[in-house]
Amino acid sequence: MPFSAIGVLIAFAMTSTAIAAVAATPQDELIALAELNGFALGLEQANQFSGVVLVARDGRILFEKAYGKIDEKKDVPTTPDTRFNLASAGKMFAAVAVLQQVALGRLTLDTTVGDVLKDYPNKTFATTVTVRHLLTHTAGAGDIDLFGVENAGKREQARSVTDMLAMHGDRPPAFTPGSKQEYGNFGHVVLGRMVEVLSGEDYEGYLQRHIFIPAGMLRTGAVDCVDQAPDIARGYTTVNGERASNCLTQPPRGFPAGGQLSTAGDMFRFVQALQAGKLLPLSLFEQAVSSQREFMGLGFFATGYGPGIPDRDFRWGHGGSSDGVCTDVRTYPKTGETIVVLANVDAPACFPVSNFLHEQWNKRIAAK
Repeated sequence: MPFSAIGVLIAFAMTSTAIAAVAATPQDELIALAELNGFALGLEQANQFSGVVLVARDGRILFEKAYGKIDEKKDVPTTPDTRFNLASAGKMFAAVAVLQQVALGRLTLDTTVGDVLKDYPNKTFATTVTVRHLLTHTAGAGDIDLFGVENAGKREQARSVTDMLAMHGDRPPAFTPGSKQEYGNFGHVVLGRMVEVLSGEDYEGYLQRHIFIPAGMLRTGAVDCVDQAPDIARGYTTVNGERASNCLTQPPRGFPAGGQLSTAGDMFRFVQALQAGKLLPLSLFEQAVSSQREFMGLGFFATGYGPGIPDRDFRWGHGGSSDGVCTDVRTYPKTGETIVVLANVDAPACFPVSNFLHEQWNKRIAAK
């Protein structure tokens, strides 16, 4: 390895774990990782990025490093063990939970909402919207009034999944289910309630017992936004011209549409557990992360495909954003890359970081 590459890595102060892992990689990969680190450092120094970046290939972590502060108002750095709000990346948990019900034979992808939720208020929604529609955002389910300063009162009154369902359960589909695709949050609340009814367990407990513990995700779960644990990254937003905690504008805990806390390492364990068939039968998992409609698989983003786009660009996973939150978890099946970027800054700050490495490797391939 040329001295210049070693010098770059030392200058960028990688963690000892990252250095040991990277040392055995090919030279072009090593240089690409150093370039990624430099890119993230540049954003950090410009106060445009704060978070953790993890890169793995074929199940082996090559790079894991923290940037920025755990709290913009305190001089405390993030670490690889910092827990971040996942925002909508947590929708993958709801997808796995409902697909586990499919695997158990309790429902199918074409089961309607009303087949499970017998008392669902809007009968048109109950009889025409299916599990498949909800997972692919083609149900016309719309969003949920849990975000923004203006919805603080509604958040206080909607603490359970049942409460959240009641907020919009009388609302008909915004369009004929299956006729178009429109991303939203309320459909995952419906899925979460279906999981509760079918399993007989509350949603948070279900995730712990059937996803997080089996996957070894011991630092992942729903936590009160105001919890003062020192390993939780704090997000901020601007309210009335002042920087304030994002707890003023988002749900107080994780719910079926996202918002759980996790670490980059735990999210990589989640990916590994899925790939190993620990959470879903592999045939069902492969269906879930294959393109079903536009950018969606079954509850997972499945995107980066089409005329003129190389197969190596296809990826599955999920991103997320909220006030003071930006997350991206992605896996490229053709190349074996998994990239996890968790940040406590506004979107789109994390996405250029998660895009960077694959774009650099594409350039190297094109140049050869």
